[in-house]
Amino acid sequence: MKIFIDSADLNEIKKYLNWGLCQGVTTNPTICLKCGVKGGWEAIKQRTIEIANLIKPRPLSVEVTSVNLEEIIKQAREYSQLAENIAVKITITDNLGNSLLPAIYQLTKEGISINVTAMTTFNQAILAARTLRSGYEEANKKPNFSFISIFGGRISEEQGVEQAFKVIKNTRDWLDCYGFDNIEIIVGSVRTPENVELWSRTGAHILTIPPEVLAKSLLGARTKETVAQFLDDAKKAMEELKK
Repeated sequence: MKIFIDSADLNEIKKYLNWGLCQGVTTNPTICLKCGVKGGWEAIKQRTIEIANLIKPRPLSVEVTSVNLEEIIKQAREYSQLAENIAVKITITDNLGNSLLPAIYQLTKEGISINVTAMTTFNQAILAARTLRSGYEEANKKPNFSFISIFGGRISEEQGVEQAFKVIKNTRDWLDCYGFDNIEIIVGSVRTPENVELWSRTGAHILTIPPEVLAKSLLGARTKETVAQFLDDAKKAMEELKK
């Protein structure tokens, strides 16, 4: 299982690269704003390039800002020209429930890496996977990455953690059963260390974890106390060895 960092902060991303805990990055305009990026679309593009260069060949997942099919395709093409390791996030439907699979299919056929996102059901996930596979089977140039993002936290809020676990695990079983080897499941909206523990047992390929949740996941109730005891014991032992 891989970990993607949900951030647009270069120093934060560097930190987790140095820890070996960053196999990719996901971002969006809201995250960019939180990380101090200002200057509109040009500033977002510049930060996108900076992150992509920092983490390559690992994937950077970036988000379109429209639900209009033509605008989605235009933005995705623009993003794809910025770096080879970019995957473009596109929601499975628009805000009215209309399918965005036509744009996803077209872009995948063009060899553009796509992350179909904002999914909360098994049916959405397998339909997205089928569209991605159909697209890259017809592509002259195969996409470098193909992702389907299931929002575990949002499912949990509405239907409970058991249902979220079931959706993610059943999707992974389906992908394996039908040989969808080139499509990876990303679990998004990971909000707590408990989510990390649960979703990592579903067979998901990737967890997208915000830095604050990653930091909390390193904490253990007795770890600091144990380390302090180790150091104290070692110091006493070294003093005895000198005698």
